[in-house]
Formats: sequence, structure tokens, C-alpha cells
Amino acid sequence: MIPHKTVVLDLDGPLLDGVLRHYQCYSDILAEHGFVAIPMDQYWEMKRARVDRNKLLALSGATEFYDTFLAHWLQRIESRDYLALDRVQDGAVETLTRWKGLGMRLLLATMRNNTQNLEWQLEQHGLITLLDRVVTVGSSHAGAAKATHVRPLLLNSRAGETIWVGDTEVDIYAARELEVDVCALTCGLRTREYLASLSPDLLEPSLVAFAESEARL
Repeated sequence: MIPHKTVVLDLDGPLLDGVLRHYQCYSDILAEHGFVAIPMDQYWEMKRARVDRNKLLALSGATEFYDTFLAHWLQRIESRDYLALDRVQDGAVETLTRWKGLGMRLLLATMRNNTQNLEWQLEQHGLITLLDRVVTVGSSHAGAAKATHVRPLLLNSRAGETIWVGDTEVDIYAARELEVDVCALTCGLRTREYLASLSPDLLEPSLVAFAESEARL
């Protein structure tokens, strides 16, 4: 593998830690309807293990609550009040800054729906000026959609110059569609074991660890 000139990044997981946002939104909705949330560590462990949302709700006795929960979730999860709970992953800004200084092209591909609040959050964390392009896609057929939106941005890239960095199967699928290298990070929404089963080119614990592996090439 050669050093890469273009990095396609997912936002949630690689750059931002959204554990608190996800848990707070989930627990707030349950509390407002008289249910008690499971502990945060248990919630996140089950989310990373891809446990169905219905099963998560059932643990709180909210077995007939799915549709109501989902409506509230979609309305709130990208609101600024909840986005303010996200934390930048350690070393992420420094890594992007270093890459920019090396002349690398940095593309963000995210499944966020609220583009105004996305831009606000990127500005809040000093990320917007470090990114060459920001691509947003819906959650439907997400892997294919990400690949479709990013493909035109890679037309002038030579084989082997691009790597996709993400934390879910969606990113791995998109990278395979585009026939570019892919690094899966275990600091996000999927377990190391699950990501390893998908055979990414690289498997690293964080963006910083990936950057260090790139520097050794």
C-alpha cells in the first residue's frame, strides 16, 4: 500500500465521539414517556453489537413504543442541543491539520440530514476549514449513496491514491464500490470483531493510529 493523497472520512466515529448525544437523546425520549433507560455502557455496547432498536426498547418495557420513539429520535438527534454533546476524537483536528499541511485532499462523506446544523457543528469544532468538500447523503441505501456522491470527486485520482476511513459497514461497502482502499476504525459504532469480519484493508483503533500507520509507509 502506498501513501495516500486523498482521504475520504466519515464524520461520526472517526472525527466525532457521539456516544453521549445518542444516549442522552434515547434516554430523554424514554423518560418523557415514563420509561427508564438502560445504563449508558450497556446501551452503547448493544448499539455497537448491532442489536435491533426494538430489543433495546424492550429492555425498558417499551415494547409498543418503536414508531413513537423513532419519530422523536429523527426530530431531535441532529438538533443543536444534542449535537453540542458530541466530542471531537482525541487528535483528530491535529491530524487533519497535519494532512492539510502535506497537501492531502480531505473529503467528508456523512449520512447527516440537517446540513445547516452539520455546518454549524463543523464550524464549532474547527473542522470546516480543514475539509476540501463535504458530501451529505441520506440513510437509504447508504453505502451505494455514499459511493455515488463521492465518485465524481475522485475522477482525477489515480489508482491507489485514495483511502476511505470509516467506522461501519457502510463505509467499507462504499470504498469497495469505488475500488479504493479502506481503513475501518474501531472507535465508533461497530465492534472490532464485526469490522474485521468484513476484511477492510486496514483496521485501526482511531484516526490518530491510522495516521501513524500512514506515516510509516
